Amino acid sequence: MKYRKLFPLVLLLSLLCQTDINGQTRSRQKRPRQQRPRQTRREAVKPKVKTRNSNKVEFDLCYDFSIEAIPSRINFVTVIPKTIPDRQQILDIKYSTEPSRVFGKNGNDYVEFVFTRPKRQFQLKINVKARLSRFDLSTAQKKYKENPPETTNLDEFLKHEQYIEKDNPKIQQIAKSIKGQTETDIVKEIYEYVTDRLQYVIRNDEAGAVKTLQKKKGGCTEYSDLFVALCRAKNIPARVVKGYVTEFDSVPQHAWAEAYLKKYGWVPFDLIYGDVKQKSAKNKRFQNLKPIYIYLTGTRNDPILNEAITVQGFWIGEVKLQDSIVFK
Repeated sequence: MKYRKLFPLVLLLSLLCQTDINGQTRSRQKRPRQQRPRQTRREAVKPKVKTRNSNKVEFDLCYDFSIEAIPSRINFVTVIPKTIPDRQQILDIKYSTEPSRVFGKNGNDYVEFVFTRPKRQFQLKINVKARLSRFDLSTAQKKYKENPPETTNLDEFLKHEQYIEKDNPKIQQIAKSIKGQTETDIVKEIYEYVTDRLQYVIRNDEAGAVKTLQKKKGGCTEYSDLFVALCRAKNIPARVVKGYVTEFDSVPQHAWAEAYLKKYGWVPFDLIYGDVKQKSAKNKRFQNLKPIYIYLTGTRNDPILNEAITVQGFWIGEVKLQDSIVFK
């Protein structure tokens, strides 16, 4: 488990995700200071897959706070899983501390907590019961048959942004070399390009698509960033999804990708799961996923998560936040 150090910084409080901020201790100030968490990345290693088509799970999202000196108030916001058709049904959510509000934005669900004069050490726990459904290209082809669910605002998933540099000349050059006849053919060719050329390593930083191309290696987020950037360069809407897997070799935090296909709507692809040498196995894993995926967010650069904590009051010292998931 890794700690995320927080340092005083004025923030506009606006999402459990993975951006890195360096922590630093400051002396007592006359004005209240605010905190931003160090959000380290922990990801799954090639999940072992179940065979059934649905999976009922229960888990606790745990947040452990450690404070050297007590501020007057801490505001904390995190993303929570929500019901997504064909992906997951949230059966129940319970909180160890009553939230001040639950709200939706950017297609995600968030929860905010206010801790007044908190203890030096305390834990927030969010208990979730959910049913996960199998959904993949094979499932979508059988279910929709050219009648996909309606989707709007796809422009957001075609743009160039941090970590998904689809307008970069190298990305554009690779995209031009991809000659698939149909959208599915193009996405499969991109999938094979990424999984054939990258070496999987567990990473603790975020390189983005371009640096990943240069280094020819990366973790689940790097694989997904490159896949999404190439899809967007081919004018296919795509996004990076972050959440958990229920079966894993290392840690449950994971990232995968989704591409929007006109015939089938949003379809998930797990690049790490498909990173195998056998051609037949790669083809099968391109089309088939099992119900082990817990969706949290499809927003790659989320300002709400980047400004997840506000600390108010006169205080000295560090605030440490350790997050974890415990399956029941």
